[in-house]
Amino acid sequence: MGRGIKRDLMDFIDSIPDEKLEGFPSSQTTIFRDQNFRLDMQGITSSGDWNLQIQVNYSASSTSLRRIAPKTIAGPVLVSPTNPLAPDQIRAEFKRTFGA
Repeated sequence: MGRGIKRDLMDFIDSIPDEKLEGFPSSQTTIFRDQNFRLDMQGITSSGDWNLQIQVNYSASSTSLRRIAPKTIAGPVLVSPTNPLAPDQIRAEFKRTFGA
């Protein structure tokens, strides 16, 4: 993927407020979004972890991103409710999984 997509994704990850990366809901929902991306809670895994993914929006600002929509672009990041990651750790995990 192009540098512009990577830059936009990293900016999105960095813009997620700390409070959106704590105390996740137990059902599927969008936690945070901008024009290009959304942070989704995909549900709870069989081991009880929260399954977080960043997906591309259909209404993304660039044609390159719209071609990817609605695929997952970063994640999944699995977060244990009993031993949760800090917001900075979750951001680092999303950056690590980009393109994986």
